[in-house]
Amino acid sequence: MSLYSLHFSLFLFSLVVTEALAATPCHSLTSVSWLNGHWQYQGDGQKVRESWWAVSENTMEGEGQTRTTSNERVSAETLRIVAMSNMVFYLAKVDSNLLPIAFKLIDCESNRLVFENKEHDFPQTIIYQLVDDNHIHVKVLGKDNTQLIMDYIRQ
Repeated sequence: MSLYSLHFSLFLFSLVVTEALAATPCHSLTSVSWLNGHWQYQGDGQKVRESWWAVSENTMEGEGQTRTTSNERVSAETLRIVAMSNMVFYLAKVDSNLLPIAFKLIDCESNRLVFENKEHDFPQTIIYQLVDDNHIHVKVLGKDNTQLIMDYIRQ
């Protein structure tokens, strides 16, 4: 093997290794496991609670509930994150919709998840950002720059 061939082979190998290390594992629930637990946001006259737990290596279940500060129920939702067909989906069943709404995990890093469904009116994008072990920042985006931002604390 010539020196040129050896250098070229090493170059190709380094590209493959770099690509593999840079790839974000959005095809499994490994990237979302930090959501496990009970979270609470309080602001704008509301208390929002969201809880997540692992059911299997391919499924996390969750629930969300919004109440007024006087403890009156405003809304509730059943949540699920599912890994299937080498993709990850966030499913939300809310009171106002007959069927669950699906959002595909389109971007994930060790501390950031972006779920998207551009066909839905609101939300279209849900972004979870792990700030530290006890805080997550959630941004919910819709059409025409509508948004909701919540900072949750682990309970």
